[in-house]
Amino acid sequence: MPEGNAAVHEAYDAVRTRMTDGRYAQGQIITPEAVATETSLPLPAIEAAFGRLVEENALRLYRSHGALVLPLDLEEARDVMEARLLLEVFAIDSVVARGREHARRLGRDLIPLLHDKDTAEATLLQARQFHGELVAAAGNAVVARMHETLWDRSLHVAAASTAGPDNRRGNVAEHRAIAEALSRGEGAQARRLVYEHVSAILRRVGVGDELALPRPADA
Repeated sequence: MPEGNAAVHEAYDAVRTRMTDGRYAQGQIITPEAVATETSLPLPAIEAAFGRLVEENALRLYRSHGALVLPLDLEEARDVMEARLLLEVFAIDSVVARGREHARRLGRDLIPLLHDKDTAEATLLQARQFHGELVAAAGNAVVARMHETLWDRSLHVAAASTAGPDNRRGNVAEHRAIAEALSRGEGAQARRLVYEHVSAILRRVGVGDELALPRPADA
């Protein structure tokens, strides 16, 4: 049986995956004791995982009754992800406008961040760093702060989209494709890949990908 931080990571992955695939349905009450029995993981690890999911606004704790699985607000998820997309496309355009070598340098800086991770939490942290550094490269502090705020608001979506090994691999592969396009100085391709990445995130959480923003132009 895993212990310590490894057990907490495994517990978080187990609960988050069950929430994403519907085994723990929205509106269902789950208890740490029942989850510990089902997963054969230590109760303290399950309780720690519940605490993290509360921070992500995925669970609501009720003393002595367990935790309520909260629904994902699909309309807000789409709105927030569209806003993030707008800022990330702006960041790419800003870097490319300074010259293709700036885009290549950004891509080369981003690629080393991207390694397959064993847990949803590690993948989520990697994603936050990747997107944060992408937007920071625009050199606009106001845009960077706006993006940070939007990331916090989209945490439930981002976390749900990294649950399960297939989703984790998909996220990392999409990030790597964006970074590699930038490393070749291909700004238009990077913009398209960011759009496709956001669409994929929404599909993973069941929102659909009918984004209001048009696909980035090939300019």
